[in-house]
Amino acid sequence: MIRSGLTLGFLSLVLSGCGTHLDDEPSRRVVQGTVIYEEAPITDGLIRFTPLGEKGGPASSAYIENGTFIIDHKGGVPLGKHRVQVEAYRPVDKKREASPMDDGPSKEQFLPEEWNSASTLEFQVDAGQEPLKHEFNLKKQSN
Repeated sequence: MIRSGLTLGFLSLVLSGCGTHLDDEPSRRVVQGTVIYEEAPITDGLIRFTPLGEKGGPASSAYIENGTFIIDHKGGVPLGKHRVQVEAYRPVDKKREASPMDDGPSKEQFLPEEWNSASTLEFQVDAGQEPLKHEFNLKKQSN
């Protein structure tokens, strides 16, 4: 009986954040929308919002499925300006990969790095009650 009481006490301490105040959490807003690349919706991917500026803060991300995403975890994306990175995946032709350990379909990320690792795309998240909706329409840069 004492053991279960100690376990519950420890668990509640851990879940409470060990003294972390909710005031330390940044204000957030739900962000949802669509992601299109070269006029076609991204059917399988990931979108990530990384805060810019001196304060920094936690990045927020969501899976892109059938061209749409929603970030509502912990109340959404922190308010402020963000760097946006997008990854999009497509199946890899199994004939190109000859591996005896292969146990399922493989994917490759196919967007140019200008939309992910070298992204300069920025997005402002302002305060509001309703979800912030946006369409990211990505195109290849003409050289």
